[in-house]
Amino acid sequence: MKKFLNISLVVLVALSSVSLVSCKNETKEIFDDDAVARLDRAKADYAEILTDKGGKWQMEYFSNDEEPGYIYVMTFNKNGSVTISGKNKWIGVVDGLNLGSIGYGSATSLWEIIADNGPVLTFNSFNKYFHLFADPEDIPSNSDEDDNEQGYGHRGDYEFDLMKYSGDTLYITGKKHGIDMIMTRIDADYDDAQYMDEVVAMADSFFNAKIPQVYINLPSGVRYIVKNGASSILSMYKEGEDEISTTETYNVIITHDGLSFMTPITLDGYTIQNFTRQADGSLLCRDDLQTTMTADDLSKVFILNSLSWRLNNTAAGGVYADYIAQLADELKAYNKSSLVYTQIGYDLTKKTYQLTFFVKRSSTTFKPSFELTLTPVDEDHIKIDIVGADAAGNSYTSRCPSMQAIVDRIGSTTFKMNANSLLAPVNMTLSENDNASNYMTFVL
Repeated sequence: MKKFLNISLVVLVALSSVSLVSCKNETKEIFDDDAVARLDRAKADYAEILTDKGGKWQMEYFSNDEEPGYIYVMTFNKNGSVTISGKNKWIGVVDGLNLGSIGYGSATSLWEIIADNGPVLTFNSFNKYFHLFADPEDIPSNSDEDDNEQGYGHRGDYEFDLMKYSGDTLYITGKKHGIDMIMTRIDADYDDAQYMDEVVAMADSFFNAKIPQVYINLPSGVRYIVKNGASSILSMYKEGEDEISTTETYNVIITHDGLSFMTPITLDGYTIQNFTRQADGSLLCRDDLQTTMTADDLSKVFILNSLSWRLNNTAAGGVYADYIAQLADELKAYNKSSLVYTQIGYDLTKKTYQLTFFVKRSSTTFKPSFELTLTPVDEDHIKIDIVGADAAGNSYTSRCPSMQAIVDRIGSTTFKMNANSLLAPVNMTLSENDNASNYMTFVL
């Protein structure tokens, strides 16, 4: 806005210098009348834009540069009312939920386009689900006396300079704190609660606390390691560099269709900000259509020592489904027991990978186990070999031929791996490379 003001001053001086027959006051009055008319037209135009096509918008809201952003759905009405809906942990606090519990809220209040240096969108009556970020009260989650925010709260805005409208997108700037944000028109028929549920589900599909780190993959082949994704405050450092001394943090917002950093960031010469979720669960940067965000290769994720993969009895196909069904009958006949689930994971005590059958008899759980080696073949293929069995494993396989058949089958096979998401692969299907109808699906 300062640039526009400076241009206006230059024009004013020029007008006064060439209009010697006119007094300064007359020239000023002519200019002011023209500016007022232009501002009135801009106010009317933005009011029409906001209420057009049903008046429903997604706002990507940031209160400050230290917290993640949050999505709001807003429906603007010509009568000056606006319905604002959101779903986040702070709405949960407002509604009396436990700290950290996500709450959904929707309330109707008032809006208006007012004049300042330009048109300003103001939410000029209290909306408890939106104005909570502008409330100057102490943030309830920070109990430490050193983190007392009394007097400024989240430092959020509730008035916004309207900067530009293009392609059903409004570019706005917080009037008090100067944070740039965007509003995007959405279908008026979309149910607010459903929309917000889909935003939360999107967040869950991106980051999972069980996957310790993911990567930003630059077109040059350079990768940046990303941690703490589930918090939407990303800790990032260049792969191969010292984590402690080079880590930077960035706040992001999970949108209905992807993820955006609050401001553009530059990594190794590439400037990025906005990402869209792809069908395979990865994120693709909309700014260069090359940079992606993924977890590591599936074969590397599967062998992480910190993870244990659980096979549900009903999550298998082909011969594995047949063996599991037969094993249920054999366990019942052997000692009136049942198979709860099967697991592949790293045993920190034995320092080996283990295939373990969790078998329950009455109130006692038995764990026949078999030592494995897991060898990545390439990014999405893995070779499994059986090394040996513990005493319980030998005992159960001698009585249950189907358990022995599962062990033998797994221990002589290369598997093709597929995941529910390349960014949060917490659901992994291992299909036999030579016969995809034989598969097992593991979850974290």
